[in-house]
Amino acid sequence: MKFKYMLIPAAVFICLLSSCSEKSLVANFSDPTVLSGTWASNSITLNSRGPNDTKKILRLEFTQDGTITGTAKWALMSGEGGDHVDTKTDADTEYLIGSFNPHDGIFFLVETEENGFWQCRAITEDLLHCHKVQPGPKYVSTFVAFERRSE
Repeated sequence: MKFKYMLIPAAVFICLLSSCSEKSLVANFSDPTVLSGTWASNSITLNSRGPNDTKKILRLEFTQDGTITGTAKWALMSGEGGDHVDTKTDADTEYLIGSFNPHDGIFFLVETEENGFWQCRAITEDLLHCHKVQPGPKYVSTFVAFERRSE
């Protein structure tokens, strides 16, 4: 009889483990084209010229196969910035290509004229979380939460 009662804590423990297991907070995107569009945000960026506050706009075109093309535009709100030839500037446009994983919403973008790249995750059809890093003498690092902008 006592053995039967010893199984109750084990059963409760197994139920707790199964209910607490990690569940994905990211949607499954079987049609990546829903992410095509214009995305905007402001962020603090650290670069080789120091910290700055920038307005960023992504224009991305996703294909059904998961390829991505687009642009990343930025404009300074404070601080200093430079372009791909290291000319001091207050704004620039960078051309991007990338690939998308529909199973977890993660995609990577590379800049075609610099060695910067973005690692992004589609949280919903209207929210992207993106990290941009660029190693080397013109280093850059930032995190941006982009929201869809109506066209």
